[in-house]
Amino acid sequence: MATKKKIDGTETEALTGNPFEAAIYASKEQVEKAIATGTEALEKAFSMSKDRFEDIAKIGKEQVDACVTAGNVATKGMETINAEAMAFTKTQIEDQISAAKAMMGAKTLQELIELQNGFAKSAFEAYSAYTTKMSEVATKVAQDAFAPINAQVQASVEKFVKPLAA
Repeated sequence: MATKKKIDGTETEALTGNPFEAAIYASKEQVEKAIATGTEALEKAFSMSKDRFEDIAKIGKEQVDACVTAGNVATKGMETINAEAMAFTKTQIEDQISAAKAMMGAKTLQELIELQNGFAKSAFEAYSAYTTKMSEVATKVAQDAFAPINAQVQASVEKFVKPLAA
């Protein structure tokens, strides 16, 4: 005849007076609880890993977008640098032609030396100004191009690393 008994705080069904059957029933219930708990833990872990994979996929897309944006900014910057270089080269060629014409028209050696010195001085000053300007433009282009990447790296660190550190 089966009766309900409490074993280790768990109500089990056992035959009256048979401790082995009571132990078997208690073990069965404990195994069922362990399986249910394990199943629940696996489902929760799977759900969390699915969310993590979705987060990683989203971060990956955002990183690609940041790289594309950085590439576009760098391309525009290189266009600016190229335009500046072409304008400087054009101006220098025009100045050289003008200086050559003036030197060909010199009447004396002293006049030729003065024209040559004047041209050399103005060419050096123009080149110095050009290199300073190009350095500033290149620095700005680099900063602007890396800004989206830096922002994305910072966002990734905050999303994944900071929660682990806490």
